[in-house]
Amino acid sequence: MIPSKWAAILATFIATCVVNLLGVYFIFQPVAQADDAPMLSLPPIIGFLTYIFLCVALLDWAAQHLRSAYKAAFIIGTSQFILVNVDYVLIGQRDIMTAAASTLVLAATWFLAACAYTYFIQWNND
Repeated sequence: MIPSKWAAILATFIATCVVNLLGVYFIFQPVAQADDAPMLSLPPIIGFLTYIFLCVALLDWAAQHLRSAYKAAFIIGTSQFILVNVDYVLIGQRDIMTAAASTLVLAATWFLAACAYTYFIQWNND
């Protein structure tokens, strides 16, 4: 019999594969191929500040739940790394050197965000 941890990991792997494959094939690709609407075009600073705001909000939420900004930053940064470096490199949309540079930026960003958050946060004694 498979230990419960490995059964859970295997079941999660299978569920993630099925949902992603079916979702991309039946939902994402048809919409992307039919999408001829003009793309949203805002000034770059608006996109950048919106991205940073959402990242900080996510870090705050995760840090509050995990009681550690470092754990939260590691989880968020690793998720970004998997998407923009591992996935993009393996499907040929990003070169190794670009991925390495991206990894450095992600690691520095999330580590320093966690440092700043930890320095100023006052944890509640819930």
